[in-house]
Amino acid sequence: MIDDPPSPAPPSPCTKVCSIDRHTGWCLGCFRTGEEIGAWPMLDAAGKWALLERLAERRQRAGAG
Repeated sequence: MIDDPPSPAPPSPCTKVCSIDRHTGWCLGCFRTGEEIGAWPMLDAAGKWALLERLAERRQRAGAG
């Protein structure tokens, strides 16, 4: 069995709106927590894609699209 080639890493979800909401703990621009923002550079491509999926869910729950 041949392993699939690794997928390319997605770009950072940062929108340059860096302000953490006190109630949710999420950045108002990218919806990441401070911990997730700090961990981003160390995540592999699969981890980054997984986080982007969670961020999309948060964005929907927050009514931001």
